[in-house]
Amino acid sequence: MEVTRVPVSLGERSYDVVIGERLLTELRAFAEAARPTSIFLVTDSNVGPHHAEAVQNAVVANHVLTIPAGENSKSLAQLEALYDQVFATRQLDRHALIIALGGGVVGDLAGYLAATLLRGLRYVQVPTSLLAMVDSSVGGKTAINHASGKNLIGAFHQPAAVFCDLHFLQTLPEREYVSALAEVVKTAAISGEELLAAVEHGVAALLAREPETLQRLVEACIRFKAEVVMDDERETAGLRATLNFGHTLAHVLETLFPQRYLHGEAVAIGLHAALRLSVERAKLKPALAERVAALLNALGLPAEPPAELTADAMLQVMQGDKKREGHAVHFVVISEIGEAGTLPCRLDDALAATLLGRGHA
Repeated sequence: MEVTRVPVSLGERSYDVVIGERLLTELRAFAEAARPTSIFLVTDSNVGPHHAEAVQNAVVANHVLTIPAGENSKSLAQLEALYDQVFATRQLDRHALIIALGGGVVGDLAGYLAATLLRGLRYVQVPTSLLAMVDSSVGGKTAINHASGKNLIGAFHQPAAVFCDLHFLQTLPEREYVSALAEVVKTAAISGEELLAAVEHGVAALLAREPETLQRLVEACIRFKAEVVMDDERETAGLRATLNFGHTLAHVLETLFPQRYLHGEAVAIGLHAALRLSVERAKLKPALAERVAALLNALGLPAEPPAELTADAMLQVMQGDKKREGHAVHFVVISEIGEAGTLPCRLDDALAATLLGRGHA
């Protein structure tokens, strides 16, 4: 498999996303060129036993910091524990390098660690999950959670490089792999017909984890996200906000049912809700909404919010959404495939009925 590179051009913060299989040689070359004074490898209890030693040996990391696997590690308590471990080594200076080896939780947490240590250190993303490869590892969003909601404490801090080694995906648990396909569908819906059709035609190959199909579609998703990030790095122009298609309800589900859904599963349910909202308020043709919904179903992703999710509980969590302004939240909607934008929606019973798909009674 040929190694491909997607540039993220942001002036002095520019970097490449490297995509291929078995990228330890490329990772080693980057670490040698970076000439860090010390390397801190951050991983989790699931990924570490399988891959940390190989990566540590490749880059000659001085320290391996292992966090408990799971969303609960995106916390102030875990961040403080990492600070304590790093400072205890007495090997930290501004030329140190942090490497995040893991899924989105590790990437977000290690990225925020890098953003805040000594007012900003270089870090490298080595995502081991499909979700992190196509979404969170690219773009420089780092964060931890708060009891009030997901990702409410964070910073924009671009990585120095991203290495998407598709070999990691062959051992990813089936549920985790399939759930990440929701982010692929999300990207296809907001990017345009070409990618949506490619995903539709590649359903069987994707589910079989066929390497060439995976590389092609992962690269396409990353190229789209890179273009968005280059145009709207800090989400000030509204373009980057469209990457949150389906995420407003997803974050509600993750807040209220933290152990029930993987991120991609919550996004899939959120995408169905966002499609209903798009039909009702953004003039999306029902047939196009049904087309995207059918693709989510073909990939085996969930569609319905839990029966015990009440309108009141959902709206209360949405009050804390980062995109709220006054009594309205800006939802991402599409009017056509590839035509995404944000729409301010008042948090009321009519909105709740649409998002939950339960009618207006």
